[in-house]
Amino acid sequence: MKKFFSRRLAKITFIVSFFILVSSAVASIETDQLIGFIGEDKAWLVMFVFGMVGGFSTFVAVPYQVVLMSFAAGGINPFILGISTATGIMIGDSLMFLIGQKASQSITKKQKKIMHKAALFFEKKPKLITPGLVLYGMVSPFSNDFVILLFSLLNYRYLKVIIPLAIGNIFYNIGLAYLGIYAYENIVGFFS
Repeated sequence: MKKFFSRRLAKITFIVSFFILVSSAVASIETDQLIGFIGEDKAWLVMFVFGMVGGFSTFVAVPYQVVLMSFAAGGINPFILGISTATGIMIGDSLMFLIGQKASQSITKKQKKIMHKAALFFEKKPKLITPGLVLYGMVSPFSNDFVILLFSLLNYRYLKVIIPLAIGNIFYNIGLAYLGIYAYENIVGFFS
């Protein structure tokens, strides 16, 4: 048991360290240099790709939040950045939803028991699903993978899950872009 927690702590430490390292590296690049390298007209495409990779993979994604704030601080339209990022996330989440549907036959008994408990909760409170998904997308900096997989394994309809999450992600990413406009220098100072 102790060995299990030790390995889990090591993995979590590695992931957090990787996130901080990459964020620090990106934050150390001046916004003008970053936009000059990528190009002002391609920033939305870069954020779309980062969002798609981030929406499909929890632990191998580049922390796109710092790049998004950097682009916005450099003068790129925060609405376009937020919407393109959220669209990429939605496509990545869609792929994760399909994987969840295919993986439903290979889950263990213990996982089925957890899924059953979640299904009972959502059956008792079905009106909480849509606002809960919007709220999760709006305020959670974490990946949608676990939420998407849960609802996919519970056989919820795709649109009932993806649309509220996408709406929440649009608000989150536009808000993050505006945070970059107004607070980027303070955030970069934190990582430096």
